Amino acid sequence: MAGSDSSAAEGADSSGPQILQLKEILRNELIAILDTIRGAKALVLDRDVSAALSAVVDFAVLREHGVAKMYVLDAGGAGEAEVQGVVYVVQTQVRKLRAVAAQVRAQGGREHSVQLVPRRTLLAERVLEEEGVLGSVALGEFRLDAVPLASDVVSLEQPGMFAALYADGDFGSIASVARGLMRIQGLWGVFPRLVGKGDYALALAQTLQRMRGEVGGGGALVASQAFDAAVLIDRAADVTTPLLTQLTYEGLLSETFGISDGAVAAGDGRRVGLSGDVYAAVRDASFEDVGGVLGALSRQLQRSYESRHAATTVQEIRSFVGRLGGLQTEHQALKAHVALAEALLRRTQADDFGALLDVEQTLVAGGALRGAQRAYIERVLALGDPHAHVPGVDASAHDASAPRSLHAALRVLCLCALWRGDAKALDAWRDEVVAAFGHHHAATLRSLERAGLLPRQPPPGGAAVRRALNLVAEGDDVGFAYAGYVPLAVRLLQVLAQDPAVSPASRYALLRPKAPAAGPGGGVRGGWAGWEDVLAQIPGALVDIAQVPADADARRLGAAAPATLVVFLGGCTSAEIAAVRRLSQLHAHRYIVATTEVLNGNALIDPLVQHR
Repeated sequence: MAGSDSSAAEGADSSGPQILQLKEILRNELIAILDTIRGAKALVLDRDVSAALSAVVDFAVLREHGVAKMYVLDAGGAGEAEVQGVVYVVQTQVRKLRAVAAQVRAQGGREHSVQLVPRRTLLAERVLEEEGVLGSVALGEFRLDAVPLASDVVSLEQPGMFAALYADGDFGSIASVARGLMRIQGLWGVFPRLVGKGDYALALAQTLQRMRGEVGGGGALVASQAFDAAVLIDRAADVTTPLLTQLTYEGLLSETFGISDGAVAAGDGRRVGLSGDVYAAVRDASFEDVGGVLGALSRQLQRSYESRHAATTVQEIRSFVGRLGGLQTEHQALKAHVALAEALLRRTQADDFGALLDVEQTLVAGGALRGAQRAYIERVLALGDPHAHVPGVDASAHDASAPRSLHAALRVLCLCALWRGDAKALDAWRDEVVAAFGHHHAATLRSLERAGLLPRQPPPGGAAVRRALNLVAEGDDVGFAYAGYVPLAVRLLQVLAQDPAVSPASRYALLRPKAPAAGPGGGVRGGWAGWEDVLAQIPGALVDIAQVPADADARRLGAAAPATLVVFLGGCTSAEIAAVRRLSQLHAHRYIVATTEVLNGNALIDPLVQHR
């Protein structure tokens, strides 16, 4: 997902790390690769890296460096293009490497450069050697491992990581994420502290320490003056949040249409780009507030147009004409987002949408499902369409009709298993999934169970965590993104900041200093101390590691650091990002999100779905 470079939540963004610096670094690395081939060249992209590249560089810059054409690897590559060379940017899956090799063999007489994302591997070399092309290509790597999507969001480019870790037992993504974080530490200094929750959060922290030792060679450690800590959150610690329906503007776009390459495909076939000032103003708003925000923007635009009547001098007229192009662009963007908001409004006013939210809110609040709610779940299962559009997985245009997909059914089923654990009803609903969508989905159910999304019994301690952290709180400033449900990651950040909104003074009675500081303030103040009993009920290890010596200078630098890096292992939702941004405002402290992907519940479970 490529987003706007601006962030409504950050304010002036004048202090702390300038995350968009990463874009310039990646762009320069790509340009250096392109410049190794003289003359006109074609750029062939793996479809899975094209979105990240579009967030880093536009075609005008590529054209300046000799790129005459761009192609998608799956679509056949450069073919008959009249170019001297071809540059491939691809991930290291065997299937993709064999496709590259086939195209190289078919295109004799050209220079070929194969750049592997995120790194060059022995497996890739072996595949290209077996295909007979290793000696015919210039083989390198393009470290697309820390891509800025906005000034407060970094993509670590590891889609499907949750399923890879918890269903497939593939741990290679941990090292890839660590390399992305090492890039950030290389620019802004060593995170003074690593705190986190989850077994793979601990594995990542240990990998970072090992890599830092290999790079540093035992030299002096320089504590970051930009970050006070990195907070590592394993998605397995909270699988509930992404399964819930997001209720921010961007979140609902993801739930209803799906977001691909920084755009949505609306029902009429149009692709609407998600960037610019209009989108930055509305993306994090609760959907019930979107109409008001768009109305205010419309009135502001109208006043700007009417300012032409006050222009009487040549200089004033010239000034208005100079702004006219920007006003027209803003007008078109406003028109597009009003149309999207109207489509979302139709979706949210549908009876089944309200029924879904009612089921979700009852489950996370610990309530018992009523007869009408059970009937809704059974209807979702019975009316399921195996070929229905899946927002967040299928990027094709479609209407915003009620969801009938397997993924929608599985999300509700998983929430029931995580929060209610009615074994008799769950067994019946499992059978209904297999009957409605196909017998091969018995394997899907097993994968969901293995990944912890569809347990036979609810995880112990869930109710205690909900009460202690006040996860369901009507009117809470950070609960707007999920209709009163506060994402666990946000509550953990509030615990670390000793925020009185979530942390009663009694929790800190034994700490030094004693109680949480009054007034706004964020970051990692006291660690997890005082909350060990509650956090022990959440799956996974507890992490708190000092990366720099605990001397006075290190403490001073950490305390003065204006930002905290929040790392999501296994992805996070747009609504979670919106809630973290709101927390930045409340704490007067920058929280910068680094996530392996931005997803919705459909994308979380799709790698676990058995496709024919």
